[in-house]
Amino acid sequence: MFKWFWKILCVVMCLGAPVHAQNVDELLDQLQQAPSPEIANELVSEIWPLWLYPETNSDQRPKMEQALRAMDRNNFAKADLILTDIITAAPDYTEAWNKRATIRFLAGDFVGSEADIYETLQREPRHFGAISGLGLINMHLNEYEKALNAFKHLRTLHPHSRDADEFIPILNDLLGRQDL
Repeated sequence: MFKWFWKILCVVMCLGAPVHAQNVDELLDQLQQAPSPEIANELVSEIWPLWLYPETNSDQRPKMEQALRAMDRNNFAKADLILTDIITAAPDYTEAWNKRATIRFLAGDFVGSEADIYETLQREPRHFGAISGLGLINMHLNEYEKALNAFKHLRTLHPHSRDADEFIPILNDLLGRQDL
C-alpha cells in the first residue's frame, strides 16, 4: 500500500503539474508558470475541454457538437450557421465565438474572424487560441507589427507556445529585427 502512495507522490512531485484544478483561471495561472513544454501541454489539454463545454452553457452542447462535426467536414457555412445560433442563444459562450472565428479564418473571412476574436477576448482575455489566431490573421493581412505583438503577448500567457516559438523569429526577420 505504501509503495503505491510513494509512487503517486513521486509522479505528482516530479511532474510539478496540477492533479486537479478547480477552474480555467487556475489552469491559466499555472500555464503562465509552466516550467516545461510537457507540463504546458498537459495544462492546455485540461483547458480546452473546459472552454469547449462549460457548465454554464451545457444546454448548447449538442449544437456545439454539430458545429464541430461540420467543421471536421469542412462545411464552414453550416458550422457558421450553427455557431451563430449558439451565440444568439448564449452570447457569453466564449468558445462559440472562438470556433466561429476559426471557421471564418479558414473560409478566408479575416475581418469576420478578427471581430469574433475580439468578442472571444472580451469574455476571456487569456484565450491563447484566440490570441494566436489574431497573430495569424495579422500575418495574412501583412500587418506584421500587429502579428508580432500578438505572438509576444501569447508568449506571456503560454510561455511554451509552439506558435509563438515559430512565428516570432519569422516576424522579427520580416521586420528586420533581432529577438533579444
